[in-house]
Amino acid sequence: MFLNATSSSMEHIGQLIILILMFVFVLFLAYVAARVAGGFQANTLNKKSNIKIIEVCQLGNNKYIEIVKVGERYLALAICKDNVTFLTELDASEVMEHQTSIEPISFKNVLEKMKNERKDKEQ
Repeated sequence: MFLNATSSSMEHIGQLIILILMFVFVLFLAYVAARVAGGFQANTLNKKSNIKIIEVCQLGNNKYIEIVKVGERYLALAICKDNVTFLTELDASEVMEHQTSIEPISFKNVLEKMKNERKDKEQ
């Protein structure tokens, strides 16, 4: 009777270890999938293109005004749920293009920044 209790507890421990290993494996697969999807999206966003959205202003539910650069021309468009309407063409001097750079967030840099802020608070 004592032998059966020991073997069943060993089985439970074995099942727990297998469950933990499966969980770690699923987390690893999710991490790999996120890295692949993120790399694909970053390459798509950074790709040189003839069409760029410069600015978006939301007017209401599903209603936007967008300034779009197509080639060397700047266009103002009204975007609604079912249609897109050309408003006007803008001169390059009328448009302020904000340079945005997509930089990957480094966990190491964030951690260092938090450590430095904590040291400053302590002093």
